[in-house]
Amino acid sequence: MRDREYIQSLGRGFRILELFGEHASPLSLTEVANHTGLNKTTAQRFLRTLCTLGYVERQENRKFFWGPRILSLGVLYLNSSNLVKVAKPFLDELSGELHRTVNMAVLDGGHVVFLYRREVKVFLKYDLHPGSRLPAHCTASGKVLLAGLPKERLRELLREMELTKVTPRTITDPDLLQKEIARTRRRGYSICDRELSMDLLSIGAPVYDSGGTLFAAANISLLVKGKEESDTAEAIEGLLRAGESISRAVGYRGAYPFFEAQ
Repeated sequence: MRDREYIQSLGRGFRILELFGEHASPLSLTEVANHTGLNKTTAQRFLRTLCTLGYVERQENRKFFWGPRILSLGVLYLNSSNLVKVAKPFLDELSGELHRTVNMAVLDGGHVVFLYRREVKVFLKYDLHPGSRLPAHCTASGKVLLAGLPKERLRELLREMELTKVTPRTITDPDLLQKEIARTRRRGYSICDRELSMDLLSIGAPVYDSGGTLFAAANISLLVKGKEESDTAEAIEGLLRAGESISRAVGYRGAYPFFEAQ
């Protein structure tokens, strides 16, 4: 039974906002109504209100998606996130030792959202910063975070995700991606080899909370050209050390890295 002070209409509005984060593609009015159990008239009123406030926008084909104002809420959270404060010294130390770009991200539907980034070398044609989003299927952080999902949730998410080919090496077949995620679980870390950029090899490591939930990922980026095997081994060792240190700092006491058998 809900609290007597619970405001149902407010809860419904937030549920609609969460719905867009759970789906990789924009949603129609009918889809929003079906997913929330609202009738179309009520769903339309909620969507119009959210559009007026800037949290939702409508495309020409009448499908709806998150508006730019939703990002402002995320940035406020990221700026106040205790996790970033805890993780920053460990990631900065790793970046300084190896002279590599490091990141921390969380999963949001079929994308990863950056919480922290220390950039040493620019690999991409666009800027990345806290709050930036990238597809989960072609990023090292994304593969680690997908590997931490329960089996059924992973299957559901893979059905919804748009596995866009970003480079010739991007995995776009759901079955092949599932196999890659299984390899990530066995290794304890992920490898993204020229799947986001042909210049970039990235490695991802899990970050666990005090309850043992894999809730974030740390990653390090290496330039493919001129890279030696010893560079990759050193980066993997350093990243796993940082991932474990961050996890311990937020209260995790279990084995590291650890993935549930599926």
